[in-house]
Amino acid sequence: MPNKPEEQPSLAALIIGVLFLLGGLLFIIGSWGAYITDTKIQDGGSSADAHIEKKVFLFDAEGDSDYILEYWFTTENGSKINASRNVNKTLWKSVSEGQTIGIKYSSSNPKRNFPNGEGVTSFGMSVYVSVFGAIFTLLGSALIWGYFRKE
Repeated sequence: MPNKPEEQPSLAALIIGVLFLLGGLLFIIGSWGAYITDTKIQDGGSSADAHIEKKVFLFDAEGDSDYILEYWFTTENGSKINASRNVNKTLWKSVSEGQTIGIKYSSSNPKRNFPNGEGVTSFGMSVYVSVFGAIFTLLGSALIWGYFRKE
């Protein structure tokens, strides 16, 4: 019986594997990087009083809604920063246009700011995103391993 010719590994599998691996790592590193940055701002960032210019409520056809505050504040060095952030419904309902609220911001990057207690990431969300990142990373690694595996 003649020997079967060896099948060439699929180059597409290698490319998809690399994309999955890199995408998964991006999910993991990005989510924890944002969590750590927000935690540092919340615990030791600069504080300011922000002036609410506008409250915006967005509602889409799927029934999702966003509560947005548009505000400005002045940094320690006197720069005026305009910002717009999604906030929880309770905060949105408790404030009025023209009112001031406390915010935290990064002194090295004041555009990274949020109302007190409203950082954009949470520990739970970081874990959730990391699980998806790990799944993508494992799938990508398996595809890459399969491409280079010698039988």
